[in-house]
Amino acid sequence: MRRLLFAAALFACAPLFAQQQGTIDFTPQSCIVGDEMPLFMVQTHDNGVLRAYFRRVGTTDWCSVNGVNKKAYSTITLPKFVVGDEIEYYFIVLQGDEVVAKSPRIYRSLAKEHCDAPYNRHALVLTLECLPPAQNPLASSLAAAYASQITSPAPASPERPAQQ
Repeated sequence: MRRLLFAAALFACAPLFAQQQGTIDFTPQSCIVGDEMPLFMVQTHDNGVLRAYFRRVGTTDWCSVNGVNKKAYSTITLPKFVVGDEIEYYFIVLQGDEVVAKSPRIYRSLAKEHCDAPYNRHALVLTLECLPPAQNPLASSLAAAYASQITSPAPASPERPAQQ
């Protein structure tokens, strides 16, 4: 009987000993500006890599981009979406391979021609549109460049001409 009571007490207290996972505070937007890179401002409470996972509604593959984690002033820029695209997305914070914080739900936004949502027109980060390999020109170009072989060594530069 003692063992049963001890096990029940331990089971009841287990959630208190479990590590609490952090959350990410975000006010969802019903729309984003089409043909512009949406800028999401989020608040994190944990250190680590801030990442957004996103996809067009109706597709199966999730794509991701890293943001800038500055706790209460964190931002993430997504690639452009055409007017009429509906996307779903969520945010996580990673420390190594461990997820230490996540959004409480998956959000949805519709890309509209006119919308009162922030966007990043002059981004200094490279964001790749997530398309199948045959339809993504930048990814296909990079793949072709990495796959090419140097067949003959480049000629050495000539000797410096003599000074007169």
